[in-house]
Amino acid sequence: MPGFVGHTTANAVVLAGTTAFMWWQGWSVQDILAVDAGIGISTLVLSPDMDLFNSKSMEDWGLLRFFWWPYARLVKHRDRMHIPILGTTVRWLYVLGIVLLFVVLFRFWFRRIGLQIEFDFAGDTDDIIYNLLYVVDIYIGAVLADACHYVLDVATTELKRDLGGNHQRSRDRYA
Repeated sequence: MPGFVGHTTANAVVLAGTTAFMWWQGWSVQDILAVDAGIGISTLVLSPDMDLFNSKSMEDWGLLRFFWWPYARLVKHRDRMHIPILGTTVRWLYVLGIVLLFVVLFRFWFRRIGLQIEFDFAGDTDDIIYNLLYVVDIYIGAVLADACHYVLDVATTELKRDLGGNHQRSRDRYA
């Protein structure tokens, strides 16, 4: 299984290839940057290896990595949460859940001390849909990065299994 450097290098190739392809297809610069941001976030911050408490991505969270402890305890490495679309969605919803928990707690706490902070998401429907499409672009980039991670894990595992098996067969032949 490739380590952090292998996955980061492969995702850098995906980022360059995706950027070139999208530019060639005539995507807007904003859309390209949003997809690239998703690739970067999924590579460096929300990697499929967030279920390993000693992974580089987990270590990069510093003290905040304790938020990932329940996830790492519940999810076994390389189970269904390693599959690109499912795993990406669950990890992003997990972060969203933590952020929403803090928003609710701070809002409650601010009210207790007498501060009124309104969370007003005013805007017309066109603005909201327009901005949500950038969120979709970021999600697409994250799925691309996770797919590359998954394919690399599966390919290297199969390669190691095949090489290990061939090595064993060649030793048996000469024994």
